[in-house]
Amino acid sequence: MQGWHTTFLGMRGLPRDISDFEMKAFFTFDGAERDAINARRGDSHKLGLALHIGFLRMSGRLLGAFRVIPVALWRHLGNELGIAAPEVASLRAMYERGRTLFDHQQVACTVLGFQWMSEHQRRSLVRELRDEVARCADRDQLLVRARQWLYKNKLVIVHERAIRTLIAAALAQLEVETGTAIAASVDGPV
Repeated sequence: MQGWHTTFLGMRGLPRDISDFEMKAFFTFDGAERDAINARRGDSHKLGLALHIGFLRMSGRLLGAFRVIPVALWRHLGNELGIAAPEVASLRAMYERGRTLFDHQQVACTVLGFQWMSEHQRRSLVRELRDEVARCADRDQLLVRARQWLYKNKLVIVHERAIRTLIAAALAQLEVETGTAIAASVDGPV
């Protein structure tokens, strides 16, 4: 992952001023991605799935239907797929069924190889954070590190509150380990 990409990890919505570079980096599709997009019926479904794939690649998160989509991005997706760009501001306005949002989110995860974090992976992340805490106790830096770890391991980035809970668990583990080490090294009462 490039350093500039870290800025986008965990975002809940698209930036209003998404640049051409960012659109090309995240919303340009390879062969397998195009095949999945072209397998959808109707232009609106192709555009919707393309948007979900690009957003997941950009942020590591799933895009909700209520988020406003920049007109420039709709135009880019239309050009990328060779279809007319819609005149709508959000996915909700474009989807006829409520289930389509969920379907597109699931297909985007499958196409890019993302999945939800398991309990085993959660423990691995806490261990990773515990090791990181020994070097840096800045919670915001740990939040960035957790998002990078989740993205690198192709796990959907969860809400910030959930990540902060894992950071607190890592800090608590380090405090217990440090306290135990200090107690073991002290000979007699102080």
